[in-house]
Amino acid sequence: MFRPSSLPLLAAGLLLTGAPAVAQLHTALEVRSLPPEQAETGLTVDLRGIVVFSDPPSTIFLQDETAGTFFRLDGRVPPAPGSEVRVVGATMPGLYLPGIHEATFETLGQPGLPAAIPATLDDLLSGRYHYQRVSVEGIVRTIASNEENTALVRLDLGSRVIAVQVETVAEGGRDLVDARVRVTGLAAGEVNHRRQLVEPYLRCRDWSDLAVVTPARPVEEIDDVSPGEILTFAVGGSMRHRVRLGGTVLAAFGEGEIFLRSEASGIAVRLVETERRPEIGDGVVVVGFPEMDRFSARLADASIVSRRAEGDDPAPLAVELDDLLEGLHDNDLVSIEADLVELYRSERGAVLLLREGAESLRVEAPSVPDDLAAGARIRATGIAVVESARRSGEYRAEPDRVVLRQRGPADLAVLRAPTWWTTRRLATGLVVFLVATVLAGLWIVSLRRQVVRQTAALRHRIEHEAVLEERQRLAREFHDTLEQQLAGLTLRLDAAVAKGGDEKLRGFLEGSRSLVSRIQSETRNLVSDLRQDPGEAADLVGALGELLDQGNAGTGPALSMISPAGGLPVLPSRTVHHLRMIAQESVTNAIKHADAATIVLSLAMDDGGLRMTIQDDGRGFDAGAETSGQRRHSGHFGCMGMRERCRKIGAEIAWRSVPGEGTTVTVTLPKQPTQEVVR
Repeated sequence: MFRPSSLPLLAAGLLLTGAPAVAQLHTALEVRSLPPEQAETGLTVDLRGIVVFSDPPSTIFLQDETAGTFFRLDGRVPPAPGSEVRVVGATMPGLYLPGIHEATFETLGQPGLPAAIPATLDDLLSGRYHYQRVSVEGIVRTIASNEENTALVRLDLGSRVIAVQVETVAEGGRDLVDARVRVTGLAAGEVNHRRQLVEPYLRCRDWSDLAVVTPARPVEEIDDVSPGEILTFAVGGSMRHRVRLGGTVLAAFGEGEIFLRSEASGIAVRLVETERRPEIGDGVVVVGFPEMDRFSARLADASIVSRRAEGDDPAPLAVELDDLLEGLHDNDLVSIEADLVELYRSERGAVLLLREGAESLRVEAPSVPDDLAAGARIRATGIAVVESARRSGEYRAEPDRVVLRQRGPADLAVLRAPTWWTTRRLATGLVVFLVATVLAGLWIVSLRRQVVRQTAALRHRIEHEAVLEERQRLAREFHDTLEQQLAGLTLRLDAAVAKGGDEKLRGFLEGSRSLVSRIQSETRNLVSDLRQDPGEAADLVGALGELLDQGNAGTGPALSMISPAGGLPVLPSRTVHHLRMIAQESVTNAIKHADAATIVLSLAMDDGGLRMTIQDDGRGFDAGAETSGQRRHSGHFGCMGMRERCRKIGAEIAWRSVPGEGTTVTVTLPKQPTQEVVR
């Protein structure tokens, strides 16, 4: 037979050199060393080995001096364990390691089962001895029957509990619970679709593969302990066998999970599945295996030794949230008062988030009242459970997350209903307030703009009325003083002309009378302009026509006007007045200073607006110096006045003159002249 100690060296050598490139494989190690892709090509196998486990009607596991493998039985009569067989077939990938299919076998003898390889938990987790006969030692935690008339033994190997499947019913091993046993069987395991070993387990033919090393103590001889004594320091190491503990049932949940209060401390207990769940308030004595939970020790795979109905429900401990979050009451029944800040409902119940000061706590409730809402002040009762822990110092662990698990509707009491101002309503009210504030701000801005516009319009109307009043006052003064005096002067001149005299005096009086008549006409025009509203429409062509009529009445130059055939747009009287006065000043300058014989007024419309031109054939002048004010004489302000009138109506004026060739004055009025600011 082979020596198990030689297998690691042989396996390492084959793995380093790769699978042998031969036409036929003769050892189990050569088969299991193949990559899945190569094993799927169906390499020829011809090997000898001893059957270590039979799983009819599909699989036979055999082992030679190098390792273990398997071949497909395909419904044939299986060889008995311990038989030496010769197997001929082709390789296949298998679920975890390669095997043999399309196999034929023949029995060569009955040498018996090979010696089991002593294995550790790490060996089983790594798959090192997969499909080989191994032996392990551990403490039996539970024994239960499967649906396939087999037994399932849970074996504690120290840091982990693994399953042992015995191919016979469980009755033969009931007294093995808490015994230390040596188990001999086939190393196997559950595998996922990625060819990864999820959970190792052992398979045994019958109860003879479990040998008792240390028998279990009778229940009555098991030591009584308190929750504070479990898994504390002991010179010989922490306890792994069962202990006995008595207490009052605080809560009972599904899957055999109960919580006890023993000697003023809470402890979690997980009963075996066959145990009947006790009632809250019952006094019980349990035996179970100590193990560390997430923060505190608990009893697992426990059984109830005795039970008595006390009748009274245990009273919860009234605690502060800070103490609860420090883990001082882990696994105990507590009661806390806090504010409900959030509530989530689901098919399994509800999750409540409580807050007291700066600390918060999650509560898991099987049911809550329909009218319960955030903002209520509640009293929550339940089992405090530390769900996770963290390392806070060099040698100390502290709770990281604590949850309160309630048992039923009676564990929740509403002390104060929530205020009407919930978070959602406050948020809605804040949004409404902000929207109203924005709208009010916009309305105020709009109102201010409207007030500014109305104030400007009112100011303009008041100024306009003041201007009209002043213009009418001036018109009255001109009419009652200057015009009346001119009329009197005209009568005296008429009387002087009627008395006769020499011809020279008579000509002088006639000229004076004509001048006074023109002054009267200008005065009447001025009074008429003052009486007219500056914003009213006026006729520019008619106003300039009157100017020409007055000029042509004497012996001066010939005046003429050219206007467009389609007419001109209606202009405000203020604009017409300024244009007429500009034209009159230009005509007067041509008569007084240029000795012009002909003066032509032209009106035209184009894309730039209205253009008025006054052209004469006089002797001309230096337009740059005379019109810019560089040569200003006392009383000669005609050009300056013309510029000022143009600025008032938004027009532009230009002089073009060459000495000896006449003068042209051009006034351009845009289509939308600017408004005159009346002061």
